[in-house]
Amino acid sequence: MEAAHRSVHYDRGRERTYHLGILVTSGSTSWCAYDPVQGRCAALFSAKGHRLPAEEQFPEHPTGVSFTAAPELSTLVPESALAIGKEKEHLALVHGPLPTGLLRDEPMDALGARCVYLHDEAAERVVLDRFPGARPMALRSLLVDRALHRGRERTTLLLHRAEKRLDIAVGRSGGLLLSNAFHATNGTDVLYYVLFVLEQLQLPLDQVNVLAGGTDWTMDDLQLLRGYLPHIDPAYSRGAPLLATLDIEAPERWSALLDQVVCAS
Repeated sequence: MEAAHRSVHYDRGRERTYHLGILVTSGSTSWCAYDPVQGRCAALFSAKGHRLPAEEQFPEHPTGVSFTAAPELSTLVPESALAIGKEKEHLALVHGPLPTGLLRDEPMDALGARCVYLHDEAAERVVLDRFPGARPMALRSLLVDRALHRGRERTTLLLHRAEKRLDIAVGRSGGLLLSNAFHATNGTDVLYYVLFVLEQLQLPLDQVNVLAGGTDWTMDDLQLLRGYLPHIDPAYSRGAPLLATLDIEAPERWSALLDQVVCAS
């Protein structure tokens, strides 16, 4: 997953103009310079491996730096059920024995809950060695936020696929119906879990918008889902306002990065 896009208007030397967002996955590292005033991404670079690409193109004086590492271990816990110092126990109940890493939590005010999460330690070091003050953001929080936002007008199911992990969030009428993650190794697994979720929530297929994003989709996977889901689209489409100055092919691959910079700025 490689990309090198820069707007003709991008001036990395402009002070306090761009927010720098970074996404680290098991196979690639990406970053985006986002102008919150214009509401547009001015640059997006991605390369394979765990090295920040095109560092010479970073904004020199960003307004802030944030990052997300995917896949992650995470869960949502109601504020009323979360005692100080017990965050790790809640996460272990969902995921079993936990690897080493810094445990964090983010408030989800709209839900009266907290997202407790653990990023891969090596992935975090890619960012924090370069930007020690970078703000970590949970992928689950991003998906929930976008599901709440996009589900206001029509029931929306968001998919994010990274490696063998499928994250799903469902929003309807400003509320959250579901946020969960599944082990999915191929498109058939993805289809099974999507149909299972819709059946459990008693949501008719023709009344749900499905938006697919993430780094590990194949054309065959998407074609398989289109045969069953009448309303499925990329999480971000080519020519979307956010990307108006960048001609990016298949921008849904960077949905976690694009969601991140919008939410963080």
